[in-house]
Amino acid sequence: MQFEVFPTARRGNDVRVTWGYAARDLKAGNKVPVASDTAYTVNGHALICGMTGAGKTFTLKRMVREMSATSDARHPPRFHVFDVHGDIVIDGASNVMFSEQTDVGINPLKLSADPHFGGVRKRVQGFMATMNSVMRELGPKQQATLRNVLYDVYERHGFRQDDPSTWAVNENEAHLMSDGSGKLYIDVPLAEKDSAKSLGARWDAGARCWYIDAREYDGAITRWPPKTLTRTYPSISDVLRTARYIMKQSFLGSGQEAITCLAAANKASAAYQRKLLEALRKGERGFSDEKMQADIDKAKQKAIEAYTEYVTSISTGREVDDLLRYDSTDVLKGVVDRLENMNAIGVFKPKPPPFDPNASVWRYDIRALGMEERKLFVLFKLQELFAEAVQSGEQAQVTTVIVVDEAHVFFDSDSENILNTISKEARKFGVALICISQSPTHFSEDFIAAVSTKVILGIDELYWRGAATKLRVEEQALAWIKLQKSMLVQIKSRGAPKNDWHWVVIPEMAHG
Repeated sequence: MQFEVFPTARRGNDVRVTWGYAARDLKAGNKVPVASDTAYTVNGHALICGMTGAGKTFTLKRMVREMSATSDARHPPRFHVFDVHGDIVIDGASNVMFSEQTDVGINPLKLSADPHFGGVRKRVQGFMATMNSVMRELGPKQQATLRNVLYDVYERHGFRQDDPSTWAVNENEAHLMSDGSGKLYIDVPLAEKDSAKSLGARWDAGARCWYIDAREYDGAITRWPPKTLTRTYPSISDVLRTARYIMKQSFLGSGQEAITCLAAANKASAAYQRKLLEALRKGERGFSDEKMQADIDKAKQKAIEAYTEYVTSISTGREVDDLLRYDSTDVLKGVVDRLENMNAIGVFKPKPPPFDPNASVWRYDIRALGMEERKLFVLFKLQELFAEAVQSGEQAQVTTVIVVDEAHVFFDSDSENILNTISKEARKFGVALICISQSPTHFSEDFIAAVSTKVILGIDELYWRGAATKLRVEEQALAWIKLQKSMLVQIKSRGAPKNDWHWVVIPEMAHG
């Protein structure tokens, strides 16, 4: 398939970008355009490589403009531009800056309701995998503890991992606040808490709400209505609050105290038995140690009191299970510390960014974030965008274009990295991925093979040998490039056995 010649009739759901004119034909006096057209390319993905001053930002702006102009006017694609340096200014774009000082952010715990690709378990796994890939990896016990905390939080918010019907959120639908244990939360004003308490209401510090056993909701207590909520996805702050509560209750509360007292009674009894056996071996009869016996009796009584208090305090029916799942103070503290660090970043907030829904370009200005913060932000947001695309189903057109500046920063060799997933699987869901970087040597061979369009605007000589090997392009072709005047373009078409590199001259009017 020759890409220099446009078909006379195009489908309205495809997009096209014209890169320039074929240098060979231009030399002969013919202007033959070289273009990528999703009517014929393997996918809409593109890799744009160029050193500082090569024109990456200008090329991106031209791509956005041409893709918008050639798309179906009734269903134009939405562009999500992740701007690392804050310099990708696009006319008509809706711009939102993200930092710890803004009150908006993203929620990495938002679920996909797709029964095959979404759900609680997959979101928990994706969240933990991304966190471990960017931050210092948690140990096996810490990962197990964090996983249990996340499942508990989702359960408290009404999302059950084995019931896909609970995974979707209808923001207009209110529901009873519940943790699935039989508690009935009631809406008690602060000034009336003593009255509610006198009628049997109890305070749930984790949920920060008063509750009563659902079977006891009768009579005077009904003056306070059941607590209702608009169903929302849990946030990082919700997980942190729950983890803190579990640590306090499970390891500083009555359950752990009872076990500690029981261990002390066993230890005292074992010491007495050892001393008794030693006396018998020596032939002593009628051994007795009143002080040790008194210590045993005291320890037993203390254990009985602690267990009595613990049993009396049982309210959810899950206390023993929780105690067994969260059996190490040090492990849980490590999880709390990690959640504290994530929460401190300040961009994981439940309030969504105020992008203009009528704007086709949404620009995420993340220049205020540190390197680790940027990686978490971008990877989590890409997971959300991919989940939304999957949930929308297969598409015959490009509906979402994701632009990642300094894309090599966000890649790694893990096949589960969301950028690798998007490059391999997102085409059928209408997603096009545009990655911008200074050199192709930063990317895996699998990713480069998956990208349909590759554009080299000029790269530093340091990368020539690696680029020539990875892209199968001659070094003399790389040397031919003149910044902002010429480029190399490879376009992978459907069914084509070979995809040559085009030597392309950039039109004078395109230099800006």
